[in-house]
Amino acid sequence: MSHHRALSAAALAILGVAAAPAPALAQPREIRATAAFAVARDPSGQRAATRIDAALAQAVAKDERLRPIQPARVMSGDPKTREEETLERARAALADGRRAYDALALDDAIARLGQSVSLYQQTGPLLGDLSELQVALTYLGAALTLRGSADEGESTFVELLTLNPGAPLEGFPPTVERVYERASGRVDGAPTGSVEVYSTPPYAAVYVDGRFEGVTPLTVSDLVAGTHYVRIEKTGYTVHGAPLEVAPSQRITSQTRLRDIKRGPELRDLTARAALEVQAEGMGGALRTLARELIADVLIFVSVTQSGADATLTGAVFDATTGARVATERVVLGVDSAGFERDLAQYVDRLLTAATTGAPAAGSAQASGGGASGGSGGAFGLAGSGGTGGGYDSGYGARPPPPEKTPSEVYLGWTLIGLGSASVATGAAFGIAALKVHGDFRKTPQGSPDLGNIQDTGKRNALVADICLITGSVLALGGTAILLFSSHREPTPQEILQNPRAGLVPLPGGAAFAFGGDF
Repeated sequence: MSHHRALSAAALAILGVAAAPAPALAQPREIRATAAFAVARDPSGQRAATRIDAALAQAVAKDERLRPIQPARVMSGDPKTREEETLERARAALADGRRAYDALALDDAIARLGQSVSLYQQTGPLLGDLSELQVALTYLGAALTLRGSADEGESTFVELLTLNPGAPLEGFPPTVERVYERASGRVDGAPTGSVEVYSTPPYAAVYVDGRFEGVTPLTVSDLVAGTHYVRIEKTGYTVHGAPLEVAPSQRITSQTRLRDIKRGPELRDLTARAALEVQAEGMGGALRTLARELIADVLIFVSVTQSGADATLTGAVFDATTGARVATERVVLGVDSAGFERDLAQYVDRLLTAATTGAPAAGSAQASGGGASGGSGGAFGLAGSGGTGGGYDSGYGARPPPPEKTPSEVYLGWTLIGLGSASVATGAAFGIAALKVHGDFRKTPQGSPDLGNIQDTGKRNALVADICLITGSVLALGGTAILLFSSHREPTPQEILQNPRAGLVPLPGGAAFAFGGDF
């Protein structure tokens, strides 16, 4: 009886646990499409800007809350490329090969995994991340070993370790592990070579086997002899990538001429103008256009200047959906210092914190309420704090920016509008006078000796009215156009000419010519 009661109590306890309300699961954050750029404002900063751009791209790609945008892919607007189709086939073959390996259908696994490796090697420019190729080589080497082809398995593992000497091997049978250790020994004692990488134009990012190595022109040393994969990237140009055979104890040369993508010059022009706008407050016209063209939710932009060995970085994070500047981070880094990579990683981390939380990173001037523009409220739908621009990171020792001066274009624009308004007012006055004289002319008898003088006076007033109205309209339109181009929206000529409209506007005593468009 006591045993029965114990079971009943246990059953009730289990039911109670099952009936208890489960803790609410945290809602996953929305993954936001993110475009990131680092652009030099002067030629001396191009090498540093490329290093920063590569660090940004890698950090955004690793953050699960952000989806990196490939500007070249979006701006070109091309349909799916042959490399992308090949990459899809390689992934499908890898999935089939792993399923066959798990089912111990080794012949089928070797066939599909071998096909997968071959297809990955054909994807060329898309081999930025070699993790999938490494997985395919790992399973192919294991399948060959288990089928009894240990030598072929060892050669496959050597190919894997040539790409990544620290590639792990976990969860495989001891037989596979022994062959893998022999391959590791061969690679450890293998001769090395080097490659000189050049590009036209220079200052392009160089990746070898998926790892960022530096900026062209560049020499990469101590590469294990064998097949490696070189990838070269530069904003506005097509990505170049290809296998490269490194010979033992030799230095080979790789010379690449990068090709423009469709609208490549436009992309480079936009980023160059955006690098200037980052220095000011708010979100300027080039930054807005860039975010709109790339269909970005978040835009991270770093403007780079360099003097000697010191690079000044002015970075900003924008909520592209609202046009709000979420955070501004400024820092001066020693490009040749031993701590450059560490300091750069901290700086990039602060930018990504702002991008993912919608608020400046803790410890920055903005986060403590020191932004130049005061509190901006929330961004990305979150409660925000700090300024909308002009904040600086005191933790890095950077100085606050000087007060922004009113651009000369603003003065010129308002001056033209003022002169144009005065001219239109003068023309309107003469037009009214011309209408009055016209009324007097109609009331004057045809035989009156004053008729000729009245007619001359009316013509003169009408002519002055036309000249003033047309001149005033042109001046006012010119001033308005200057203000529009210098404002945050900054329409491009293509935008101004979109759906153009022109026509005559009747005015008292004359008419004005008007021209407009959608922007």
